[in-house]
Amino acid sequence: MNKPAPAPLLLLTTALCASGPAGAAPATPVPQALLGQWFDGAQLPDAAYNTPSLASATSARFAFGKDGTYEFSKLVMTHIPGYAPMSTLLIACESLDVTAERGTFRVQGNKITLTPSSLKTIAGLSPASLNPGCKRFPGVTSTRQPGPSETDVWRVDGAKLTFGAGQDAAAFVRRTPDAAPTPGPSSLSVELRGEWHSGRISPVEYYNVSTGKWADASGTSIILKLNANLTYERTGLLVVTSYGCTSKLLVREKGKVAVNGAALTFTPAASSSTGYTCSPSKVSSARNTVKPYTERALVKVNPDGQHVLRLASGSGETLFNHPLGSFPERAAGRETATPPAPSTSGSPTASHRTPNSSAAPTPAPTRWTATGDWDLALTFGGQTYRATVSLDDDSPRILGSGTPPVEYVNGSSATGDLEIGLTGQDGNTLELSARGRFGGDRYEGQVRGKWGGAGKGTVTLKRR
Repeated sequence: MNKPAPAPLLLLTTALCASGPAGAAPATPVPQALLGQWFDGAQLPDAAYNTPSLASATSARFAFGKDGTYEFSKLVMTHIPGYAPMSTLLIACESLDVTAERGTFRVQGNKITLTPSSLKTIAGLSPASLNPGCKRFPGVTSTRQPGPSETDVWRVDGAKLTFGAGQDAAAFVRRTPDAAPTPGPSSLSVELRGEWHSGRISPVEYYNVSTGKWADASGTSIILKLNANLTYERTGLLVVTSYGCTSKLLVREKGKVAVNGAALTFTPAASSSTGYTCSPSKVSSARNTVKPYTERALVKVNPDGQHVLRLASGSGETLFNHPLGSFPERAAGRETATPPAPSTSGSPTASHRTPNSSAAPTPAPTRWTATGDWDLALTFGGQTYRATVSLDDDSPRILGSGTPPVEYVNGSSATGDLEIGLTGQDGNTLELSARGRFGGDRYEGQVRGKWGGAGKGTVTLKRR
């Protein structure tokens, strides 16, 4: 044994005998203790060894079959520096080097002989989970002539397989069984529900599509909505100034949240980002680049009754408050008394059900909102585009994303000014500005290219 974890040909040093072709039945019985999968390093899902781009860590795997065949896979992950989108922050760009070998094996006592029949390598393959901002590479694939049969000693001690002895020994282990899943809650706890704000929340939209100017904000502002049905929405504005260069990034995501004790795991179903680096005139956008992440949650109550939500992760912590004018949700099943609103006759009228009142609550007037799903029809450049868009209206700020070819719909429900990102036939993003108005469940407006001479058209939205 020359090295602890290279390809099998380096594991075995002395040829004893030749084996038949791959797939041939072994001449001697295969020990049951050897059969199955053995791992060195990370124990990845089986799919990662068949499709290496799914790998997320360095790993090696042997798979021995009862028909006398074997497979050896080695995945080595390395990192090179890159830059996050629209930022000067350094990020890690992952790369994979892959070795895949197949052949037959023969066991005689404490000796095992491997006879490879095929050998393939891939150098510089980008994993599927590549960080945003990193350039993706397909890797360089090559098929090599496998070497001759090689032999070494082997032994199995419980769940450990060892090739060789002494300093040249290489050890592999059985896959660790997955822990039995614990049933999670079917709804979010009352203390976590509702809308939470962090930082300075702008009273107007972060980005004015009619003027092309950004709101004068600094630092980080986040709006987090946690719903009882374990869904969430998060909107964040990040402003970074360095060496006279100001960059702004607006990120919106929505998806599912899973609860495991104090840990909240956010899994986005859709996300969109809009921002610029140094120059506000050069706005870029991206969709579905946010990966699942986990934060630890703690809710405290201040002496004044204000609830504070603390979310902590490896990168730090963020404190949230309920927005001004709202009340923290109480424990389930409790009713609270609120002062009745005066009626026109001067007699009190119950605005909410109270312990001492049998009157039914007066329904609050319904406030119109653009939040929801809409069918979009857009005519531009002689083409008609149709898509379904999902809008989130924070009055007046609208943030939305759509099905292809629509990438995003942002703007203001008050002014009717919208900015629409459209994937053109050449694959590039076409940025359009729309001016119109919402009327109930319908929107009609005129669109034009954001950059001069790009043409004009129309857009309609109908609520689904």
